[in-house]
Amino acid sequence: MKCKGLVAVEKGRVEMRDLDVPEPGPGEVRMRMAATLVSTGTERAWVMAYPNAVPSFPHIPGYCCAGWVDKCGPDVTGLEQGDRIACYGVDIGHREIGVVKAHWVAKVPDGVTFAQAAFTSLAQTSLQGVRKCRIELGEGVVSLGLGIVGLLALQFARANGATPAIGMDRSEKRLAIAMQCGADLAINNNNETWKTQLADATDGKGPAVVIDNTGVPAAMNDACGMAADYARVCILGCPRGTVDFNFYRDVQKKSITVIGAHAVDSVPLGNSYPHHWTYIDDAHCFYRLLLGGRFTVEPIINRFVSKAEAPAAYVDQLENDFEALGMIINWE
Repeated sequence: MKCKGLVAVEKGRVEMRDLDVPEPGPGEVRMRMAATLVSTGTERAWVMAYPNAVPSFPHIPGYCCAGWVDKCGPDVTGLEQGDRIACYGVDIGHREIGVVKAHWVAKVPDGVTFAQAAFTSLAQTSLQGVRKCRIELGEGVVSLGLGIVGLLALQFARANGATPAIGMDRSEKRLAIAMQCGADLAINNNNETWKTQLADATDGKGPAVVIDNTGVPAAMNDACGMAADYARVCILGCPRGTVDFNFYRDVQKKSITVIGAHAVDSVPLGNSYPHHWTYIDDAHCFYRLLLGGRFTVEPIINRFVSKAEAPAAYVDQLENDFEALGMIINWE
């Protein structure tokens, strides 16, 4: 049996191809896709073979998936054929049918659309980083870099008590979206006045937490430079490359704590514990916030495309629109 899927056949070249439909093994779930979300920054890095992201071609990009259980493998409990699910689908990617480990699968409740559920993996990416920052009520937090992860992290920080919750980027378009997502303040750090704006918002101390979502190594200099003494700086976006960094000036002298927050390797697979929750538990938290009207993803979606439109739209998103956010591919 075959299904359709997006394939990066070589660096920068993407095609829709016929792919084999695998059988689920022990502890695995086969999923039939409704919608996938293009994680533009990460997928651009892999498809264009950036540093720290060098795939073996052909490569099936994508990992933000929502759809239905098609078949369960042996030893899978709590899931049945037809269940609405979302998953971290790095082994699936943008295709109609694929297989994923059950511990990366979360049931999607009624009231959450497949387009919303397609954000689950990036929501979990953002949330696990915010949890590790241990934000206290009333602390100023900067979400630096307002791609999808940065906009989600901003909302989770606000829900966790960040006051003020500040979005920072060099794109006026993304700053406007940050305000739609509930930011207390949005600062363009390409403006001459940005340091004054930040100081005014944080009583002259700087933010207690800076979450770096940029994936740009040099941004760590800015993140640590703007942070208050004794602050926490979280590396949430995956840096693509290296940078010269003054640890004495920017970390040791200010007593800053630097937090690594990788969404796969640092997430427990069994039980959640304080500040470290499983994928499934974080997903359910995300759904509760959505259903309670305390979280939004709609302003982050920049376009919907059909399966037929996907190859051209995907390349356009990665190569031409560097301010693009969330593109949803409908597979139905």
